[in-house]
Amino acid sequence: MSYQFNTNEKTTANDKKNILLFLSGKFISLLGTNIYAFAIGLYVLKLTGSAMNFSINFILNMVPRILLGPVAGVISDKFDKKKLVVYSDILSGILLILLYSISINKGLSLTYIYITTALLTSLNTIFSISFDASIPNLVKDENLVKINSYRTSITSITNILGPILGGLIFGIFNINLFILLNGISFILSAISEYFIDFNAYKVDNKKEEKDSSIEKNSIIDDLKEGFNYIKQKKILFTLIMFTPIINFLFIALSICLPFILVNDLLLSSKLVGIVEGAFAIGMLIMSLVFSIIPEVKRKGLVIGIGTILIGIATFLIGVPISGLMTVNSLLFYAIYYCSVAIIIGAIIVFINLPIDLTVQRETPAEYRGRVYGTLGTISSIITPLACIVYGFLLDTVPSHLIVFISGALLAIIGLIISANKTLHKI
Repeated sequence: MSYQFNTNEKTTANDKKNILLFLSGKFISLLGTNIYAFAIGLYVLKLTGSAMNFSINFILNMVPRILLGPVAGVISDKFDKKKLVVYSDILSGILLILLYSISINKGLSLTYIYITTALLTSLNTIFSISFDASIPNLVKDENLVKINSYRTSITSITNILGPILGGLIFGIFNINLFILLNGISFILSAISEYFIDFNAYKVDNKKEEKDSSIEKNSIIDDLKEGFNYIKQKKILFTLIMFTPIINFLFIALSICLPFILVNDLLLSSKLVGIVEGAFAIGMLIMSLVFSIIPEVKRKGLVIGIGTILIGIATFLIGVPISGLMTVNSLLFYAIYYCSVAIIIGAIIVFINLPIDLTVQRETPAEYRGRVYGTLGTISSIITPLACIVYGFLLDTVPSHLIVFISGALLAIIGLIISANKTLHKI
């Protein structure tokens, strides 16, 4: 595969414009999605007082990502990614404006909320896969680290601001007005994305003509073709084999940490929220560091070392309640867990950025959407499965033993990755 690279100042200016527009569109869209998810969940709880109804809305935020991930990848590979990105945000905006219109005329019922949540998540799945699969076409190869680092920063910032702004907006604004403003934000995001040059570094026309037959295949054929490509690329296949194992073990943190803080240490909900927010702070710090330092080499070794460090940090989560530490200060534990959370957040970026760069560079544009869709679906499936497993274990096994074992297994996986000859090539 060959790309049309230009190294003049105009190209550099074009990269800067694309990065700025990419980040602004991503920021507005992600922030709107996070604020909506948080605020609408609070509204459902307030409206019904039912944890089951809240859970249904949460499930509808997850299931479309699982079911549509591979299909969204095919769609991303078959059609113009710019149109998919822009139209997804426009349709998301129209959907929320339509919900606003219905709410002021007929009232905001659970049925309308559930339908909107499912459709909004579906559109966001197409948006995210298409946008992320476009990144190598937006900037020069040497700017890939920078744009991926900034993308992680944006994700971290929106993860921090989403719940905060969602809570404030829910408390200050009428829910109908909130929905309208959110709809308008998606339209503004689409306008920003419209001016991005999605073909700044595009595949040669001869290659495009050769691959035009892809559009004649059925979705099933395209899915099979994508899976076969992943199997043939040893580096991608190896990464995709390790990633769900790491994610499964890492979810021990997501489940066990709140349980330990609330049930074992009896920390207040405010302190628990601060600890949870520390993860995003660590991610933000490391992504900013990556944006200014030279690109790291031997990415397979970096991923392995990062996984070992995650294992050690996971082990540290269980130390205060294992009897190895005896301190009678809630403030100490809050500071301890915030520090560990910041470190873990930083290590997550330390692992994820090399994985993203490898996927982007090892995957041709005509397969990139399907690879991202496959990775997204695997991660989405692993999450509820791991939640069920760890939820069961927490009812039967001491929580510190769970994180100790999970941490040890992560460290072992990290050692295996570090020694893997296939990943030495990246």
